[in-house]
Amino acid sequence: MDEELENFIRERKARVAEDKASLEQEPPYMEIKGLPLGVEYEKKKQRLQHELRMDYRRYMA
Repeated sequence: MDEELENFIRERKARVAEDKASLEQEPPYMEIKGLPLGVEYEKKKQRLQHELRMDYRRYMA
């Protein structure tokens, strides 16, 4: 039982060390490169914003 607990703790410590190392290598959350889907999303967002501006201009005219 004692040996199992020590093995468990050792494995967890190793995993935490691996996670810390991988986090240090990866860019911060806000700097993560966009997915290819992000390009399509940005185009659609810009198109919708343009349509909204045009609708507002027509409304105000």
